[in-house]
Amino acid sequence: MGVEGQITTGVWAHKKALLTLVIPTRNEADNILKLARELEESLTGVDYRLVFVDDSTDETPNIIEKLEKENRRITLIRREKGEQAGGLSTAVTTGIETVSGESVYICVMDADLQHPPDKVREMLEVARESEADVVVASRYAPGGSYSGLRGLARRGVSLGSKFLAQIVFKESRKTSDPMTGFFLVKNEAISGIQFRPTGFKVLLEILVCAPELKVVEVPFDFEVRNSGVSKANMKQGLEYLAHIASLFWYVPSAGRFWKFAMVGASGVLVNMLTLIVLAEILHADKVIAWMFAVGVSILSNFLLNNAFTWRDVRHSSRIHFLMRGVLAYPVAIIGIGANFAVYYPLIKYVTDAFPYYLIFNFLGIVAATSVNFILSSRLVFRPSAPKTLDTKAPAERIAEEIRSELKADRVSLIQVPELTPLQKTAAGKLSDLDLGVVEFVVRSAHPTLTVVGPPRPQARTNTRWTNFLAVPVLSGGQTVGVIYASRNSTEPFNEEDLRWLTDYASTAAPIFA
Repeated sequence: MGVEGQITTGVWAHKKALLTLVIPTRNEADNILKLARELEESLTGVDYRLVFVDDSTDETPNIIEKLEKENRRITLIRREKGEQAGGLSTAVTTGIETVSGESVYICVMDADLQHPPDKVREMLEVARESEADVVVASRYAPGGSYSGLRGLARRGVSLGSKFLAQIVFKESRKTSDPMTGFFLVKNEAISGIQFRPTGFKVLLEILVCAPELKVVEVPFDFEVRNSGVSKANMKQGLEYLAHIASLFWYVPSAGRFWKFAMVGASGVLVNMLTLIVLAEILHADKVIAWMFAVGVSILSNFLLNNAFTWRDVRHSSRIHFLMRGVLAYPVAIIGIGANFAVYYPLIKYVTDAFPYYLIFNFLGIVAATSVNFILSSRLVFRPSAPKTLDTKAPAERIAEEIRSELKADRVSLIQVPELTPLQKTAAGKLSDLDLGVVEFVVRSAHPTLTVVGPPRPQARTNTRWTNFLAVPVLSGGQTVGVIYASRNSTEPFNEEDLRWLTDYASTAAPIFA
């Protein structure tokens, strides 16, 4: 039986709790009773629920089931062997997704009592007072300790993992302990975000996938395990590295500077190969060959940065894409100038002896890379950020702003549940096909991209496609309107267009009030 068949809803169907604790367990039979008792003592007067997500092979589920019968706050989610892929991290996300919306806050902690239960109340109070989205219990904040990490090897691995995450992902620098398994998060802040962590570092996934969240931290003493055996092993270490790689690859904004540096390194290879081919094989003048090699490497870097480093940045048209490509050349030239501005004074006024000129060259490369990255971020690949939505503006003006940005043929602001356009003009009227798409979006409450092709295969690659963007506008969890755009073009809407419209519509609820 799967998760859905093994969760007891009970009192949950009647009232939204303040706090739900999600605790993954695997062979923690000697710790469960003490943990439940200490949490009950610590959270006196707090409306909370306690959810155990269990993968055990010992008596742990039997103990939890007994507690569940005695205490209606407690729920067991028992995962069968086929549901346990991903280990601790998927146990946590299973718990979070299963109880989503059942409480204001969710707290994740371990069952081995290394995370002190009496800290949960403090974390909850800090979250409410600071209006933070995430409260991290940190071993490395002033006043905290990691004495529960036995041995130099475990402490070294913990520190190394922490620093690796903070070097690669700037989002993880919001806290001194992005690797902790003890944190509290506001349910509303992560609702609807699809998390796919690997291994056991769920907090890192949240920080990287939701970089807009407000994070505060409280120190805590990481205690010695109460009973049982630690689950940390080499496999979890490899899973952590796989998780780092997954975030780096699949989250476009994550580690963007390092992606840019990787592309820059590939540009050096392109430059060298082009120079060798032109100068040695084609016997071109070496200055001409050098200029040509620089031009080819700049083009190569632009294309790779577009496809990899800034693949989440939308182009409003092909002309827009070409203009960005042209702008990449003066930006690269400024970067070369920054390199020279650092390198030349050092070799002229300090020393040009070996190996110092190589060190100065490296410093010049660092300067050029930094300048190039900053200018590329702000000029070449500047995001088409949503304009500020003026909710007091007439519906016709708002629709025209959206139409202009998306290069759409038509934009409608649809009132729900009436399914009538707010605009009084003919452009707002809907066909039966339009209404079908809008009704689907109202039912699903999900932003939707639809593409309708010709009725039969076409020989031309520039065939026109009819496509639609439809984004629900929510207020209090209910759909109150839909922003609907359509276009018949050889260039269909894409995911970046849908993301832009979703961001733009996030504050649109007052329009439909």
